[in-house]
Amino acid sequence: MKEMPSRDTSGKCQGECRDRVFEGEDNRQKTINQERSVSYSAPSENSPSWTSNRDDPPGSMGGRV
Repeated sequence: MKEMPSRDTSGKCQGECRDRVFEGEDNRQKTINQERSVSYSAPSENSPSWTSNRDDPPGSMGGRV
């Protein structure tokens, strides 16, 4: 490659200009939603009770710190 592609220097795209990263993320999310039959488009309204208070020290619920 002798020259830098113009899309990298000017931001203007010529030819195929796909956002491959976004497409991959979107496809993976669709696969997850199909397998789990749950939509993760928004946060859950039924949060676990222990998530309301974050003042506990690390390791207070067990496990390693």
